[in-house]
Amino acid sequence: MVVASTPSRAHVEGSHGTARLTLPLLTFCALTFGWTWGLWGVVTLIGASAPGLSGSLFLASAFGPGMGAFVTVLAFQGKAGFASWLTRCLRWRLGWGWYALAVLAAPLAMGIALGLHAVSGGTIPPMPVQGPILIIVAQFALITVFGGPLGEEFGWRGYALPVLTDVLGWRWAAVLIGVLWGGWHLPLFWMPGTAQADLPMGLFLASTVALSVVFARLSVNTQFSVLPAILLHGAINWSSLVLPIMPKGGDTRPYTIVMGLVMVLAVAVMLKPGLQPAKAGNPP
Repeated sequence: MVVASTPSRAHVEGSHGTARLTLPLLTFCALTFGWTWGLWGVVTLIGASAPGLSGSLFLASAFGPGMGAFVTVLAFQGKAGFASWLTRCLRWRLGWGWYALAVLAAPLAMGIALGLHAVSGGTIPPMPVQGPILIIVAQFALITVFGGPLGEEFGWRGYALPVLTDVLGWRWAAVLIGVLWGGWHLPLFWMPGTAQADLPMGLFLASTVALSVVFARLSVNTQFSVLPAILLHGAINWSSLVLPIMPKGGDTRPYTIVMGLVMVLAVAVMLKPGLQPAKAGNPP
C-alpha cells in the first residue's frame, strides 16, 4: 500500500520565527488580484454591449489565483520545482472518506440550515433549479470547472496556504488567506447579477474567513492536495445554486443560519488539537 507522506508538525504548526511575507507570495497576490480585478473592470466597461465576450472574460477572471500560483512557482522555483509542486497539488491517494466529506459536507450543512429555518417558523421557498436530476447533478462538474473552484484552489490552498503555514502555522495562515479570499471577491458586490450583489457584505466576509479555516484543516489533513479543496468548493457553489439558501426577496435567514453553522464549525476546527494526516486508503 502506498502511504502519502506526512507533513511535519513544524510545517503545519509553523516555525514560530518572525512571520514575513516573501517576494514570491507578494508576486502571487499581485498577479491574482491584478488578473481578476482587471478582467472584472473590463467586464464592467463592456457591460451588455458584448454579452458573449463579457461572459467569457468573467469566466476567465475566476482563474486569477490559479494563474498567479502557476506563474509564481515557475518564476521562483523553476521547472523542477513546478513539477514537484504540481505533483503535490494533484496527490489523489488520500482515502475515499476525504472525498466523500468534501462532496457531502456543504449540501448537508445547507439542508440542516433549511430544516432549522423551517422548524423556527420560516417558509422554505421552491428549489431555484428545476429539471431532470441528472442534468442538475451534471451542473456540479460545470460549476467546479468554470465557476471558481478549479481556477481558485491551486492558488489559495495549493500555493498560499502551504507558504503561509511555514511561517504562521496553519491556523493563522487560514485566517490571513480568508481575509485575502474575501477581499478578492469585494468588487462583485457592486457588479449586478453576481451572487455577492444580493448578500450581506459583512456576513459574507466573516464567513469567508470561517470557510478558509475549514478548507485549511481539510488541506492539512490531505497533505495540501488541492483535489479535496476543489471538490468542497464546487459542492458549496453547486449546493447554493440548487438549494434555496441564498437571499431571496430580502429574506437572508437561511443564508445567515448556514453561515452561522460554518462559523461554529470553524471555531471547533481551530480548537481541536493535533492533526490526523490522511493515509492512502484510510477515510478520515
